Amino acid sequence: MGKKIQVVSFQSLSATSGAGMARLGYMLSDTLDKRKLLVNFIVHSKGKFDTPFASLPVSFLSRFYLWALNKFVNFFNIPSYKFRLWQEMLFDWFCQWRLQKETGILFTTNAFMHRTFKRAKKLGIVIVLLPGTPEENYIYELVAEENRRMGIKTTDAYTYKKRLNYFNKSIGYVDAVIGALPTVYTSYSNTEHKAKVVQLLGHMTPDFKPVTINKTHNKDEFHVGYIAHTVILKGLHYLLDAWKEINQEPAYTNITLHIGGGMDGAMQQYVATHYANLKNVVWEGHVADSSAFMQSIDVLAVPSLIDGAPMTALEAAHNAVPSIITDHCGATELLSRNNAGCWVIPIRDKDAIKEHILYAFNNRETTRTMGMNAKYNMDSYSMQDFITQVADYLEQKA
Repeated sequence: MGKKIQVVSFQSLSATSGAGMARLGYMLSDTLDKRKLLVNFIVHSKGKFDTPFASLPVSFLSRFYLWALNKFVNFFNIPSYKFRLWQEMLFDWFCQWRLQKETGILFTTNAFMHRTFKRAKKLGIVIVLLPGTPEENYIYELVAEENRRMGIKTTDAYTYKKRLNYFNKSIGYVDAVIGALPTVYTSYSNTEHKAKVVQLLGHMTPDFKPVTINKTHNKDEFHVGYIAHTVILKGLHYLLDAWKEINQEPAYTNITLHIGGGMDGAMQQYVATHYANLKNVVWEGHVADSSAFMQSIDVLAVPSLIDGAPMTALEAAHNAVPSIITDHCGATELLSRNNAGCWVIPIRDKDAIKEHILYAFNNRETTRTMGMNAKYNMDSYSMQDFITQVADYLEQKA
């Protein structure tokens, strides 16, 4: 057996195991530890939460500097994309000193680690990346093209040039990229990065609380949902273009669109300018109880131009709600298994969105069945099986 494995997550540990990619890191660390392959699990901050295996924050100062940075950003109204890069650079600075001599493989879900990766290569450490989002340059070009189409200019974490440059400085050190989602695998395979791209399909599903499915909606009503923090990549404008056409058909006045979540400034202005007179739209704003939101709708629209694995689609499935979702969303792979629990459409296609909303409205029983299919696909999926595949791959390289 070779050297051991360090697992790194940019996210932090919560009161149970962690959220998002931190949950994947936690589960993988637990599996590797049982195989006596784990050095430790490095997270951004840890609080008082302990683990049955070796784990520690990237710095014992991280809770303090994250708190101070939050205060600074809020006071001076710093854009969130700059805040994100500052956090990543601080994480990278501290993480480089956490590398251990006995480490043979550095496994990370965060690509923005130029200093850490550079030092890892000096120590002869193999770097394996499992990104939760498609390749950053691909996202950047997609957003730039959409900006031109819409005649606006938006900047977010995926289109901030300084952050993209940091990614490009980092990715050159990576030895292997695990494409866990079709969109991730394809976008990394179509680049000139020297890293080997390995396809191990799997999903980072959250720990959803059990729900009771009670679909007793008024037969004379139909509710379409959309929920996200809206940036240009979420494709809301294509859904609203479809909705504008649905508004023009008298037969469908009893369909209501519910839009939940916040919206960045450029998109907010664009929506206000182009869709001010839409009818039958409820702007929900912040949604405190996403499960209740899902239970109140009949179908979820996910018109994203690109999305690794939108959790809203998975939560809709957990609540037996089918999705109309684009083929650039990684979640389609899971929701389309067995009997499909979603309708998959091309990106930037308002006609397809309209067609499927009206189909769902006119075929209520099929829509309910699709929702139950989605729930079955979620309930029968084992994230641990995916974690085992990743652990097997790392063990072979150790």
